[in-house]
Amino acid sequence: MTERAPWTPRPVPVPRRQLARPYNDAELASLWGDARAQPTAKRKRAAIAMLLLGRGAGLDGRWVSKVRARDVERRDGFVMVRVDEPSARTVVVRAEFEAPLVELTEEARDEFLVGGNSTSRNRTGHLVSQLVVPTAHPALAPARLRSTWLVSHLHSGTRLPELCQAAGVKGTGLFGELLEFVSAMSADEARTMLRQGPP
Repeated sequence: MTERAPWTPRPVPVPRRQLARPYNDAELASLWGDARAQPTAKRKRAAIAMLLLGRGAGLDGRWVSKVRARDVERRDGFVMVRVDEPSARTVVVRAEFEAPLVELTEEARDEFLVGGNSTSRNRTGHLVSQLVVPTAHPALAPARLRSTWLVSHLHSGTRLPELCQAAGVKGTGLFGELLEFVSAMSADEARTMLRQGPP
């Protein structure tokens, strides 16, 4: 037995990134109300942009403050958002958020949707810290909005290959943490889907 092994020791494993807890319906209602009630136009725009991009396209702090009006386009009847690294891709926006997102792009013109042209690394965190949050209301957290978007897709039956591509992830492991938040089907509905697939 030697004191110094002739091989390189294995790297310390990096723990897998944990997903943030999704918002429930009551929390989402509070977030929308608080966004509209921000004391300045800049804060209101930033909050609404983060909500639209998080709920509509699953963008969290890595992307949400880097989307410009020109990154949102309507094509073949769909509204899509182009995002850069990490995981550059185009994400289809959920239908209920299309119209307000397109409206926001018209207001933003050549700026980022959250406002201004700052490319600061901590831009998202700074914007969130400036928001006014009433006592006992949930804070706006882009990571939680992304989890909420993922759960909404799982609930509606979006296939995992397409959801992984839209989310910018390579594997399905992260979805296991979210299954507890997906509403259960009735036994009959589950049996029917298992027998013949989604409607």
